[in-house]
Amino acid sequence: MTEMTIGKSLHNSMVWNALNLLTTQLSGFVIFIIIAGRISPEVFGLVALAAVFADVLTNEGRTAGMDAIIQENAFDGKSLNSAFYSLMVVVAIFSAAMIVSAPYFAELQGKPLIGQFMPVFGILILFIPWLSVMDALIMRNLEFKVMTQRNMVSTLLAGAAGIGCAFSDWAIWALIVQRCVSVIVTLVFEYWHTRWHPGLHADGHRSMSILRRFFPLWAIGAFSLLLHRVATFVFGLRYSANVLGLLRAADRINESVQAPLVSPLYALWLPLMTRVRGEIDKEREIYIAIIRTAAFLSMPAFAGLIVVADDIVMLVLPERYAGVASLMRVLSIVSLTIPFVWFNTLAMNALNMNRTSLVFSMISVSGCIAVLLLARDATPEAALLLMSAPALLTGIVGNMIIHRRLKLSHWESYRGLIPAIMAAAVMGCTTAWIHDRMIDWSSAARLAVCVVTGVAIYFGWLTVFHRPWLLERIALLRGHSK
Repeated sequence: MTEMTIGKSLHNSMVWNALNLLTTQLSGFVIFIIIAGRISPEVFGLVALAAVFADVLTNEGRTAGMDAIIQENAFDGKSLNSAFYSLMVVVAIFSAAMIVSAPYFAELQGKPLIGQFMPVFGILILFIPWLSVMDALIMRNLEFKVMTQRNMVSTLLAGAAGIGCAFSDWAIWALIVQRCVSVIVTLVFEYWHTRWHPGLHADGHRSMSILRRFFPLWAIGAFSLLLHRVATFVFGLRYSANVLGLLRAADRINESVQAPLVSPLYALWLPLMTRVRGEIDKEREIYIAIIRTAAFLSMPAFAGLIVVADDIVMLVLPERYAGVASLMRVLSIVSLTIPFVWFNTLAMNALNMNRTSLVFSMISVSGCIAVLLLARDATPEAALLLMSAPALLTGIVGNMIIHRRLKLSHWESYRGLIPAIMAAAVMGCTTAWIHDRMIDWSSAARLAVCVVTGVAIYFGWLTVFHRPWLLERIALLRGHSK
């Protein structure tokens, strides 16, 4: 494959992923703000608790099913039927367990609404096998455009349904209605595009082959998701549904910043590494390029968010969500570790280190959960910071494992992150100083001045002191990288 072809492939992948995330996150954020004005943080917390088990399948399970089908590389009717029925067995067990356990979980939490919400999520996960098969049919040809259109349509229609419900007498069901409509619209859109539906002819051997691929992939993804779910569960028990709702709101804003900047890079690992498999020099170049670009994008965004968290909350959320700001600030501090922590499992999987990736995920998540459980007397903010410490430590160890596999010196890898770290630090300190001297200004004015000043300082510092590094990052984002 020529350099131009690789660059074009990289550019297309990033453009469609970025457009997808920008449109869905922006519209989703607006929808969230509207719904948040109609329901209390406690309702957000109750929905989060009700969905804590379903989301293990809804997110990572669906993706693992798609990846297992693509890896199997068998798209004839019998193979797809076999994949559908094998995944349905797993999903049906989870669905039944959620429906049966809903009253007991609601009683444990002392919140009857959870007992009404959980069965709905239990029914929704029954659509996952069908969606996984259709996802695979779309993504085997890397049809990012179709995925973007699907996400835009489902986000807008589901958001409209949720908003409509929020302004009715059934406002507490707004988030549930939004989720239901999203699944239905996604199912209809993908069926319209693929025209696939399950048939009667299947093969037991092929079903078992799919499951052998599915469970390891799901385990890796589930362990990554498990930390968030356990944190949701513990926060709900230890603090209150109101605090949990504030945390979910803070996480939603944080995700709206993170996803358009960093998530497009997730899709680059496997396609690029596959093209250069066995060529360690090129594998090393890809690893360095993605990690440095992640630092370039994430460091200034979250350093700035730490400074302006209060202004954002005051502008976009009702007064009862004032507690979101401190949680946002903590989540932004944690997000500064993205270049060190977030890409380890993706890089390991792309480098055919699946078993190492699974063990690494288990150790990292177990350490974070242990610290969270031990920090009984900590405030919510302190608990979040303490919980992230093991992830950073294991993340550094994961970096070193990958460096050894790539025959890359630790100094060479970390040295490439210094420009972003230094520029973000200077930017953060300067904007914080300016922010403190505009205490009598309106929130909108402070936010605008800090954003403009921050952008100027960040890019000014890189232009003056690290110009070649900056140009390399821009080249990658434009698709001109090797």
